Amino acid sequence: MSSQNKTTEQLEDEIVKLKKSEENYKEIAQALNQERDLYDDLANALPSGIYRLRVFHGLSLLEDKWYSVDEAPYVVEFVNDRFCEILSLDKHLFKTNPGIINNLIFEADKAEFVRKNVEANLHTIPFIWEGRFVVKGKIIWIHLESIPRLLENKDIIWTGTLNDVSERRDAEQVIKLKNEELQKINAEKDKFFSIIAHDLKSPFSSIIGFSKILVEQVNKKNFENVEKFSEIIRSSSERAMNLLVNLMEWSLSQTGRMNFNPQYFEMNDIVNEIVNLFTNIAVQKSLIISTYMLSEMPVCADKAMINTILRNLVSNAIKFTEPGGMITILGEADQNNVKISISDTGVGMSQPTIEKLFQIGTNQSTPGTQNEIGTGLGLILCKEFIKKHHGEIWVESEIGKGSVFYFTIPYFYAE
Repeated sequence: MSSQNKTTEQLEDEIVKLKKSEENYKEIAQALNQERDLYDDLANALPSGIYRLRVFHGLSLLEDKWYSVDEAPYVVEFVNDRFCEILSLDKHLFKTNPGIINNLIFEADKAEFVRKNVEANLHTIPFIWEGRFVVKGKIIWIHLESIPRLLENKDIIWTGTLNDVSERRDAEQVIKLKNEELQKINAEKDKFFSIIAHDLKSPFSSIIGFSKILVEQVNKKNFENVEKFSEIIRSSSERAMNLLVNLMEWSLSQTGRMNFNPQYFEMNDIVNEIVNLFTNIAVQKSLIISTYMLSEMPVCADKAMINTILRNLVSNAIKFTEPGGMITILGEADQNNVKISISDTGVGMSQPTIEKLFQIGTNQSTPGTQNEIGTGLGLILCKEFIKKHHGEIWVESEIGKGSVFYFTIPYFYAE
């Protein structure tokens, strides 16, 4: 009887212990759940996406697995709400099939994404990557950063963050564009001062110098070289005036003070004005200027700007054509545009020279066939004025075979 009672007591003790163990288990489970909830709350409260991946050792270096949508070389052990919110992913679907993230990576950025993943797993080094994702049809910039922890079975646990850095990238792009604009402005400023300091000084030095000689020769009643010196003074004055006009127009265009006044006029009329303007200079250099224009070429454009364009292009053709050469102005038209070409039989240009023609920071003026001096500013003005008309300008040239400058402007200007 005592033995039976003892057994009953033991059973009762064991039952009590089991109940306590169950209570302890429930308390531990409750504590663990509370800790997990606290961890989830903390992770979900962060502004960054948080994730933890287990990358399988046998698959971590297979590039095709990192490209795969259905067979990713890893599983998602944890991901917070912010991660899925940034990428507009369903959390359950992502955990079930983590490879679907590859569908979001911008195609041009996938190769680098894969390469860096393989490299990080090969050397067990931190993974840092920044690239583009396409989320709901919109491109966003994502920054991923995670650290590895190698397990005994050679799998790697990656814990990291994901952030949308689109605003920063946009700001960087704005800064980049501003810097490029600032560099352009500085180049233009340097060019401007270079012109004033050197190119504008040269013709005035000739004018002053030969004027002094001319005065001396007249005082000595020596008239033998008067005509020669007078011609040098005249040509230097014209060069200085042409340069001053270009400088003034360029300055006005850069500061937004040049008025744009499109009006209807006949292109033939303005071409004839330019030819008449340069007739004497062409005769002195034994050049022939020919025009082949349509009988009627009405346009709606800024007459002063078109005048500047033609004046600079014809002046350049004269400058780079040997005595006895020919300059041809041709006018054509299609359904929408007037096309003017100014060709010469001059010295021509190399391709590297052509590529720098319309860039103020790199443009270098070349002396003409009779050492005529210029600044290169005229062609830059031409490009700006033609762009204002929504037209185009380009050149075809070959060393020793002359050059042809083309430009087009629409019949009707549309703002």
